[in-house]
Amino acid sequence: MRLLQGYRAVAGGERLPSFAADRSRLDEKIEAADRLLCRCCLCERRCGVDRYNGETGFCGAAREGSYFFEHILWGEEKPLIPSHEIFFTGCNMRCNYCYSWEHVEDPSGGRILAPEEMAGLIDRRSLEGAINVNLIGGEPTVNLPYIFKVLRCLQRPTAIVWNSNFHMSREAMSLLDGVVDLYLGDFRFGNNECAVRLAGTPDYFDAAARNFMAAASSGDLIIRHLLLPGHTDCCLKPIAEWVSRHLPGVPFNLMFQYTPFHRALSCPQMCRSLTEEEEDTARRMVEGLGLNTCLWNTPLKGAAALPSNDNREELKTTITFRPDGRVGIMHLYDDLLDVVKMLGRGYP
Repeated sequence: MRLLQGYRAVAGGERLPSFAADRSRLDEKIEAADRLLCRCCLCERRCGVDRYNGETGFCGAAREGSYFFEHILWGEEKPLIPSHEIFFTGCNMRCNYCYSWEHVEDPSGGRILAPEEMAGLIDRRSLEGAINVNLIGGEPTVNLPYIFKVLRCLQRPTAIVWNSNFHMSREAMSLLDGVVDLYLGDFRFGNNECAVRLAGTPDYFDAAARNFMAAASSGDLIIRHLLLPGHTDCCLKPIAEWVSRHLPGVPFNLMFQYTPFHRALSCPQMCRSLTEEEEDTARRMVEGLGLNTCLWNTPLKGAAALPSNDNREELKTTITFRPDGRVGIMHLYDDLLDVVKMLGRGYP
């Protein structure tokens, strides 16, 4: 288990991404991915629709991918920043707290670029200081054939980060092998009942666990878990126990920034913040199991300085007023930070 060593070498410019040395192999993967679209089985839902000829399945994604935002951002784990993040439309899950639900549930509003145009954009962000291209959603897996075509057109080497909910099929996971440098996986639910109730996703845990095992043998891996209110025992505990048994050395990022959006705002159990007790209990649980909670927080040496955000109007600051009286803010820019701090201290 390489524990980010391979990714760090690529992101630091010490060697080329693995796929770049063998373009013919990537061409074969593109052909195989297109074949999967004919009876789509890119994710575990296995809708079987003919996306290649215009049909759409549960994810809503078309044959060619679309996106709703891209830029160099600094909100990921420290080894990943500055990261060129591309948010693709469409998703195979329906989390009731999703903050980008408009683009998940209706991918038709996304922007479409030809693969060579998107590749040119990635090359430009690399020149601007990004140390990787971070493929996000929605869910990148449902856009896999398009993404492969984009990577085929890249002119500059860059580390490939696959930022996923890990509910992909075995076939998709196999195609990613040899292409992805680092898998950034959200292990969201510790049992299938919570996955169905909160995300409308059956058979989640076993599929995600299988794919995490495959990812650990394919590239570098960081596992994330966003702690949900009231889900410490039912979700965090079985996930942490599974990781401690099967992938004990893999970096594990326990996250506490849960903010209710979308349907969670009308759900009493989900429309609240985490309590200090929940956070303390979660920390003790993860520490007691000996999970690797440090390596994901170690920055990459020589990372570029923070670039100016020259298209901030594309990523809107979102303010949510919750029934418990708290205010949630997403995508906060520097010039609003002082205002929020004053409000938090009780200034008028």
